[in-house]
Amino acid sequence: MDYKDKLRRIPLGILAGLTTLVLASGGSVAWFTWRAIHPKPPVATFPSLDTSPNPVLTLPEATDPGSPKAETAPPKQPTTEPVPAEATGQVYWVVDEGTGLKLVAQPIAVAADASSSDQVTAAFSNLLSKTGDPNQNAFTTIPEQTKLLKASVESDGIHIDLSADFQSGGGSAAMIGRLGQVIYTATAFDPAAPVWISVDGKPLTLLGGEGLEVSQPMTRSDFDQGFEL
Repeated sequence: MDYKDKLRRIPLGILAGLTTLVLASGGSVAWFTWRAIHPKPPVATFPSLDTSPNPVLTLPEATDPGSPKAETAPPKQPTTEPVPAEATGQVYWVVDEGTGLKLVAQPIAVAADASSSDQVTAAFSNLLSKTGDPNQNAFTTIPEQTKLLKASVESDGIHIDLSADFQSGGGSAAMIGRLGQVIYTATAFDPAAPVWISVDGKPLTLLGGEGLEVSQPMTRSDFDQGFEL
């Protein structure tokens, strides 16, 4: 049997498969050969960009250089008036003018938050603890031993209670002078108020050995009209 006979005996299916394989192999070799000659260009890789919206920038408004610059006034701070720690009162002394006596005032400081009665008490404590005001050559006609027993401001006026020493010694001019000192000092914080004077708790009606009559109550105006220093 010759070669041709053997070739005829190969099944057609196998022959078809071999033919396909040869063609496929030839095609692959051709494709790789073409790729080697024509290489694939490199692909550039770009970084991903953030596509979120950009924040909006607000630019200051343009101002006219010739116009005055607006200034913002600072907010006003609430202010409160300070409460004074002290109030001013007066005590009264007498000055000898040669032809008679004259009442003169000396300023004193008392607690501003004190009651009216406490302010009058403070004024009398100052009056009865001194012999006068040397800056004015002023002196007191009230006896040194005199003490304040009580001072109070009531609805009907100012009440002053002094010890019995208030009535001792001195002539008529001294009696009038001490009465004026009491009336004016008691009304230092309320000049128009009436004053009630007591001695050892009893209303004062006569002052001194000469019996100087004292009306009750007595204001500054009453004293000025009824007595002459």
